[in-house]
Amino acid sequence: MEFWRYYRVIRRRRWLILLGTLAALIAVVFWNSSSEPLYTGRTTVMESKSIRQIGVPLYQSQLISSPTDLQLQISNLGNLATSNRVMQNAAMTLADLGLKYEPREVLAATSVTPVKDTNTLAIEVTLPSQEAAKVAADVVAAEFKKVYAELNNASVSQSREFIEAQIEATHAAMIRAQDALKKYKEESGVILIDQQSAAAISRISRAEETFSNTQIAHQTAAARAAQALKEVESLKEWENSGKTVSQNPIWQQLTVQLIDLETRKASMLNGGPGQSRRGPNHPEVLAVQAQIDNVKKELLNTKEEYIASSVESKNPIYQNATNAYVSARVEDIATAAQQQAAKNVSNEARLEMAQLPAKEAKMAELTLDLKTAADTYALMKVKLDEAKILEQQNQNDVALKTIDSAFVRPVDQKHGLKIILALMLAPLMGVGVAFLLHYTDNTVKTVNDAEKLLDLPVLTAVPGAKAHSLPRHNCPEIMDVAYQMLTSNLWIATQESENNSIVMVSAEPDAGRSVTASNLAVSLAREGARVILVDSDLRKPTQHLIFGVENRVGLTNILSGGATLEDALAPTRVQGLLLVPSGPVPDNPVKLLRSPEMKDFTQQISELADFVIYDTPAGIAFPDPVLVATLVGNAVVVHSAGRVPRGSEAELRARLDGGGINLLGVVLNKVRREDSSSYFHYHRSYEGVGMPRLAGGSKTIRDSSKGA
Repeated sequence: MEFWRYYRVIRRRRWLILLGTLAALIAVVFWNSSSEPLYTGRTTVMESKSIRQIGVPLYQSQLISSPTDLQLQISNLGNLATSNRVMQNAAMTLADLGLKYEPREVLAATSVTPVKDTNTLAIEVTLPSQEAAKVAADVVAAEFKKVYAELNNASVSQSREFIEAQIEATHAAMIRAQDALKKYKEESGVILIDQQSAAAISRISRAEETFSNTQIAHQTAAARAAQALKEVESLKEWENSGKTVSQNPIWQQLTVQLIDLETRKASMLNGGPGQSRRGPNHPEVLAVQAQIDNVKKELLNTKEEYIASSVESKNPIYQNATNAYVSARVEDIATAAQQQAAKNVSNEARLEMAQLPAKEAKMAELTLDLKTAADTYALMKVKLDEAKILEQQNQNDVALKTIDSAFVRPVDQKHGLKIILALMLAPLMGVGVAFLLHYTDNTVKTVNDAEKLLDLPVLTAVPGAKAHSLPRHNCPEIMDVAYQMLTSNLWIATQESENNSIVMVSAEPDAGRSVTASNLAVSLAREGARVILVDSDLRKPTQHLIFGVENRVGLTNILSGGATLEDALAPTRVQGLLLVPSGPVPDNPVKLLRSPEMKDFTQQISELADFVIYDTPAGIAFPDPVLVATLVGNAVVVHSAGRVPRGSEAELRARLDGGGINLLGVVLNKVRREDSSSYFHYHRSYEGVGMPRLAGGSKTIRDSSKGA
């Protein structure tokens, strides 16, 4: 498409583009004015870790520390900060503070941004209230720190909780042992135990102490193993390190086939050049629809893309988690074995002690129970202190620290940028819509469209104008130019023919047929020809209204024998132009038009003028135009631009061809100036120059010796 054609499309729909731009601008301005101000509360947290790690690593960067691992660590922290658990806790805390937000609303308002090449996270919460944004940012950061601490200190906390649960039971056991030993001494009178019993008691005491130590170590190792196993189960062993995705050729082929079928269906429903319009229930349309449905089913079962190649590699994070789990399990098994060995030693010593005399054995057993309980209680106190110190140290070493408390800043909503983008993008979208409407518009707009539709040459393209009737208005110059083109082409078309009569026909009503007939008659008369205009539209005659003459006597009177041709001929204000009005509208126009009188009339009147122009009704609704054209011999089809072809044009053409009528061409009526290159150039170079008129009375169109 040439540049000027693009220009014509844009110029034709310029108001659509301007209105679209204005609507977009108004919408953006309204959006800017109605949108409430937003405020962002921002707080910054940093992950602080020492070289010595406690428990199972939550993030594998605790094991390796490359720049890539640092980015992965920060990414994992960001995911944890926006996790459902953190959001739910934050929503509950905000509700306690009087701020009612759902977890999903808190998540939508929260953004977590890593600071590049650091272990720092910026947490931002954007809300309409300045105070709410500050409070929400602090709450989200606090809940994030709590969840992070719980995950990192899980194994150490489990050890402390286990010791706390055991120390109370151990203390109670020690009190019971003291009471039992005191009571036995009072009842038996035994005060001391011998050397052999003391040795057995010492061995059992050491074994029980070892058992208690290994029991605590075993509990800690089991907790580490459980947490490591949970992390292993949450990761994938293999990961895609690279894959190639290609377009499925079968899917592409089906898509092209679907487009072709949809185009065929639309062409059938709307009608096309040389093709009549079909209804949605037409067998051919139903057959195409069935093919469309089959193609759509195949598309649903066909993937658009497929993986051409894929490369998988071992996930390094999974491998590190597996190593941590194995290490914890080894320690778990080792401590369990040590615990069992200590238990065996204790059992052997108890067997030896059972072989002592009854009173001494009982005394030794009670003494052993007391010593074991006392030693275990003392050990538990030491271990509890160690666990508390270890937990506090781990919290300090593996923790999130707040660098900056929340501060609030207003959000720049970029109102000016939105307006600029609207001014830039809206016209482009309008142009796109204009071209979309142009390419989907199947109306007849140009000369080429009309020639393809009717398979006839276009004699002239008449521009659309408010003043379009030459007998009644002072029409613009371009209207005279259009009818000069028509008279010239008719002169060329009738050079080799003695037939000087022309019937103006159209397929549909409101095509401008009657106005075209009157304008052609006026234009021929102005050029010096003797012209008679016959209003043979016996359905809805209009020529007498156009020329302002009476319609009491006309064609129907002549055909019925009530008047002669001389009685019906009416002079007009245009020199050289006579009018035969239709006369009173008859009950059966077809009967009159098929009568011998009509044939005699056409032969008689053709001898009185250089040109005889006949006006007729719409050809798709009545047989009148074909009847008149069969008698006259020549016809010109009038078609209105801007209409969607409905198949009536092809039907009229078939009727005219069946009658052996000589179709001289087409008058394309109501053409837009941007759809005609001739009008474009005339408007640019010749409009306003003026057109000299030929002197009336001299024949310049035809040479004829026929008298009036």
